Amino acid sequence: MLKNKIIAFVLISIFAISCAEERREIDIAQSALDTAYVEYLFCDFGPDISQESFAELLVEWNDILDGLETAVPMSVGLVPRTETDLYDGMWTLVWESKEQANKGWKEWIEGPAEAWTEKTSNIISCGASDNGEEANYGFDVNVYRTATAQDTDPGGVVGFMFCSYTDSFGEAELLDGLDTYNNWLNAAQESSGSGSPYFYTIHVPDFETPIAGSSVGPYDYAFHHFWDSEESRELGNRMFAETAPSAEGPQPDCSEMLLFDSSPFRTPQI
Repeated sequence: MLKNKIIAFVLISIFAISCAEERREIDIAQSALDTAYVEYLFCDFGPDISQESFAELLVEWNDILDGLETAVPMSVGLVPRTETDLYDGMWTLVWESKEQANKGWKEWIEGPAEAWTEKTSNIISCGASDNGEEANYGFDVNVYRTATAQDTDPGGVVGFMFCSYTDSFGEAELLDGLDTYNNWLNAAQESSGSGSPYFYTIHVPDFETPIAGSSVGPYDYAFHHFWDSEESRELGNRMFAETAPSAEGPQPDCSEMLLFDSSPFRTPQI
C-alpha cells in the first residue's frame, strides 16, 4: 500500500512538473505579428514648461536624433488622466529591439546627452528619480493587432491594464483569448464597413515589478490599447459591452485600466 502511494505521488509530481515546463516553453512572441522594445521614461515638468517651449524642444530633439547613427525610430508622449506622484508624464521610446536601444543610448550618452540635459532641465526632466535610480522601464512588446486605417489626426488615447497569470490562466490561455478578441474585432469592422486606427499590444516587463510607489502591484504583462480619440474609445467600449462574447473559463488577474492622452514626438523615419 505504501509503495503504491509513493508511486502515485511520484507520478503526480512528474505530471505537475511537466505541465509547468510546458507552460514555460510557450513564447508568446512567436505568435505576434511584430515585436519591439519600448521604454517608458518618467518625466517631471520644469518651471519653464509651456506649449511653445516644449514644441521648440521637440524640434531640436528630432534634429539632433537625425544626426545620430542609431536614433530611436519612434517616440510618443503620454500624460496620465489619473494624478500620480511618480511623474507628470512619460516619454516613450519605441525601438526595434533591445540591442538597438542599448546602441542608441550609448551613442546618446557619449554624445549630446550632457549638453541636452543642461539646456532642457528647466522645461522637462526625464529618466531620473529622487533616489538616484533611472526611472526608465523597458518592455518586450508583442503586437497582436495592427491598425486597419490611418490615424489622420495624430495623437489619441492609450490604455493599460496590468495583468498576472494564475494557476489556471497562463500564456496559452492568453493567446486563445487574443484570438477570440481579434475575431470579435474583425466581425465588428466588417459590420461597420470600415477599418480602424485602433491597435493593441502585450507588454512584457523587462524589469522586476512592481515599480516602487506605484498603485499597481506585481504583474506579468500589460495589455496596451490605442484609440485615435476619446470618442472612438467610448464607442468601442459600448460595442464591446453589447456584442462581445462572454468570457468563459479561467481569466487573468488584471487591474483597472489606466488612461493616458498621447501625442507623437517622433514618427518612424523612412
